[in-house]
Order: sequence, then C-alpha cells, then structure tokens
Amino acid sequence: MSRKRSAFTLIEILIAVMLTGLITTLALAPVMFTVRRVVDVQSQYTDISALSRTVSFIKRDISSAMRMAANVILIREHESLGGNDDDILVILTTAPVAQNLPAGSIVYKIEDDRHDIIPGLYRWIFPGKLPEELDLETLNVEDAQLVLPGVKNFCVEVVGGSLKQDRRKEYRGALPSGIYMKISRTDKNSLSVNYGTGEEVQDEIEEFIVLP
Repeated sequence: MSRKRSAFTLIEILIAVMLTGLITTLALAPVMFTVRRVVDVQSQYTDISALSRTVSFIKRDISSAMRMAANVILIREHESLGGNDDDILVILTTAPVAQNLPAGSIVYKIEDDRHDIIPGLYRWIFPGKLPEELDLETLNVEDAQLVLPGVKNFCVEVVGGSLKQDRRKEYRGALPSGIYMKISRTDKNSLSVNYGTGEEVQDEIEEFIVLP
C-alpha cells in the first residue's frame, strides 16, 4: 500500500514542477521581451553613436586644415562593386601635431578587399607630405588606423555657396565653403531587414560640414 502511495506522490511532484515551470515561463515572457527590446535599442543607439563619432573625428581633421595652402582638400570619387561610394578624402592638416608629428596629409578610405584585415574606414597619417605627393593607389593598410569597422559606403562631396547645389564629387584645391559626407555601416550588430521590401537596411549618417 505504501509503495502505491509513493508512486502517486512522485507523479504529483512532477505535475507540480511542470505547472510551476509553465507559470514561470508565462510570467517571464513579457520581461524577456522587454529586455530583448532594450538590448536591441541600445545596440542601435551604439551603432548610430559610432557613426556620429566618426564624423566628428573627420570634422576635427578638417577644422585643422592648413587654410593658406593651395591644395588643402583632395576628393577622389570611386564606386565599389554593388554601387556603394568608396571615395577617398585627403586633408592637408595640422592634426598630426597633436601626436608630436609635423603637419601633413591625412587620408580616409574604405578597405575591404583583403581577407586578413577588418573591413571598414581607415585613416592614414603622412607627416610632412602634401596631398599631391601621395600615391593613393598603393596605400599600405598596415600603416593605417581603423576608424570604424563595417563601413560600406563613404561619400564625400564639396559644396559651394548653397548646401543643396554646386556639389562636386571630384575636387582638388583650397578649403571649400562646405563638405557633404555620408557614411553607411553594415555589420552583425547593425544589420537589419526592411520587412516591407526584404532589403537590408544600413545604419547611415549624412552631414553637411560648413567651413568658415
């Protein structure tokens, strides 16, 4: 008799455990959804912040441009496979002085055609060199600094008196009245899908830099 009662008690325990687990799961489901949403929003905010910091980094180099030189800014237009802008920006600037280096040229360019590097936007410093002295086709990525990984689109244009007009994709010369920049980034953290079209959506930032 006691043996049957023991078996019945075991079944009761199993049922109780199952019910407790079910109730706990139902109770925690809204909490887990909320936590996941917070993590997603925080991740997106971090990605947008990274793009904003990159633009600020480039603006700092431009603001230190050697304004009296004949050729201060060089923009070379390039389009990579897939239609993304892969422009090259060269600035003759005093920014290297902050690193105890003589004033010279700074280059921004996307590197993503090698398997042994992290794809993204890179920055080269060439102390004591003018933009026209650089061979932009043979830049060594080992000498560069990774500014932001995952950058797929880097568009730079010179703007004239109107920020909406007189935009030039290729430029070499004195400091213009403004510069338009667009940076797009796609990686495992920022990649999302537009459920209406099924297309990939990139984190993107656009900014007009007005120069005095």
